[in-house]
Amino acid sequence: MDTKLITEVTDWLKTTDLAEFCYEKNGECIEIKTSEALPEPAHFSCSLTAVTAPAIGIYHAADKGKNLVLKEGQSVQEGEALGLVQTVSQKHKITAPLSGKLRVVTAQEGAPVEFGLPLFFIEK
Repeated sequence: MDTKLITEVTDWLKTTDLAEFCYEKNGECIEIKTSEALPEPAHFSCSLTAVTAPAIGIYHAADKGKNLVLKEGQSVQEGEALGLVQTVSQKHKITAPLSGKLRVVTAQEGAPVEFGLPLFFIEK
């Protein structure tokens, strides 16, 4: 790309209120960002998988008469029961989507939950 063109575009950009500019011609492209340009969003990975409430209702660890105690650090297997959400008309089972360790348990027996509320975080 022609350095003279880059200099002209950079000088022109300083006279505007633009924070970034992209120019493409004949398959060549230049992209210029000023110090006012917004930074790229951070990308990160997380080893935790959220298990969320499947419905609006009341969380129970197990059916009446059964006992299920879930603690942080406990190993779980894919498909293992993690409790249920009782709605007015039915019970929605909650199962582990993968095998791993429970790292965070936010579910509380008898507590109301909303659809999509994270109840557990499992680390693979």
